[in-house]
Amino acid sequence: MESLFAAKKSSRLKNLLILLLCTAIIYFLSDFPFLAEYVFARGVTRFIGFVLNTFTNYIPVSFYEFTALFLIAGGISLAAVILVMTAKKRFALVRVYLYRLVSAVVAVVAAFGLTYAPLYERYSSFDALGLTHAEVNEEKIYAAAEYFVNLLAETSSSLSRDKDRNVLPTSEFNDLASEFNAGFDKLNSDYFNGYKVIPKKVSMSVPMSYLGITGIYFPFYAESNLNVNVPPYTLPFTMAHEMAHAKGVSRENEANGVAYALCLYSSDSYIRYSGLMNASAYLINRLNEEKYQELVNKLPEEILAEYANANAHYEKYEGVIDEISSFFNDLFLKSNGVQSGISSYGETAETLVALYEKLSN
Repeated sequence: MESLFAAKKSSRLKNLLILLLCTAIIYFLSDFPFLAEYVFARGVTRFIGFVLNTFTNYIPVSFYEFTALFLIAGGISLAAVILVMTAKKRFALVRVYLYRLVSAVVAVVAAFGLTYAPLYERYSSFDALGLTHAEVNEEKIYAAAEYFVNLLAETSSSLSRDKDRNVLPTSEFNDLASEFNAGFDKLNSDYFNGYKVIPKKVSMSVPMSYLGITGIYFPFYAESNLNVNVPPYTLPFTMAHEMAHAKGVSRENEANGVAYALCLYSSDSYIRYSGLMNASAYLINRLNEEKYQELVNKLPEEILAEYANANAHYEKYEGVIDEISSFFNDLFLKSNGVQSGISSYGETAETLVALYEKLSN
């Protein structure tokens, strides 16, 4: 009997080591930009995404939500079982449970290495957006900010607002997705996945707000999930950002860059307004106090009111939970080679300056 247990233990260790070796090879290979681009992003990862997308795209429920609930419940149950087994001194069974847990974690890491991690090392999406690299300096940032502020005021005048002066959406959730899918098609670049992406509303949007999450792409299902408990003007831009992840863009600053391009290229006033609201706020905040105030004074009162409403909305959900969530998101990004962590979301100055130069000419 002892030899049987020893054989099983040896077999489990061997299987775990093989799984670890396979995982290490996946991450080693995907660390080379050429392989990340042409073997994974346009090959293995794209094919897996297509297969997953085929099964999950047209089912309206969020698989991410069910998985999150399952993991929370499963984690609590497993911890309870291990504690009970330890108290009863059934250590052999505890080792089996721990082996299964470690194996499951390594398998998930390996799956992430096939479905998403290589995208962090692929080439830039800049050329795919039809942009020319631009010099970024204070003068260019001000020129771009002024251009977008003027365009924002003009676009705002064509939209209606509610009693709180928030913009009223002119497109339904699914219509926005259709517009962005068409926008990706117009880019006509093999850089992006060619299959259609249908984002999903998260029913637990309020809990997501407390976590500071406005959207999340879940690569294990090739699924873009949207928090719909957000200020109206932010939804199109956030949707475009999450769809960019599904289309093969993993770095947050690049997903933002794609979202800016899709919104600003759009002929839909509501979508363009969303991009302009985000672009103007980002660039204005990069300016010194004098130039900052000069451009803020150019903004119509209803837009200033909408910015204030958005700030008040997000402040309601700030707290310890939001800080913990941000900490782990920062850790996750840095572990995937994004040295600036969550600060990378804001590294889009060059894209916006390049968009300004293209659109203004």
